[in-house]
Amino acid sequence: MKSLLPRKEFVARRTRLMQMMEPNSIAIIPAAHEILRNNDTHFPFRQDSDFYYLTGFNEPDAVAVLIPGRAHGAFVLFCRDRDPERELWDGYRAGPEGACSDYG
Repeated sequence: MKSLLPRKEFVARRTRLMQMMEPNSIAIIPAAHEILRNNDTHFPFRQDSDFYYLTGFNEPDAVAVLIPGRAHGAFVLFCRDRDPERELWDGYRAGPEGACSDYG
């Protein structure tokens, strides 16, 4: 599910953070994890505020990596693959392709 804010807003936020970073440094920002309530039920998911502020990506178990000055891909987002069987129970997943197109 896409964010309500435009993609360019999150790109601008990441760019501002990368401008403040030291040369030859990287930032690794983990997303929140799903928290198990009992054997087969999770608590309602809430994304980590810092992760969401920078990415707009609202799925668990992802990792954002910011690499200022990198020629190809200063922003790298690691996320779970699409899985139609799990999506039936847990809801839509963007997957790597959807993350690239929707979140930049």
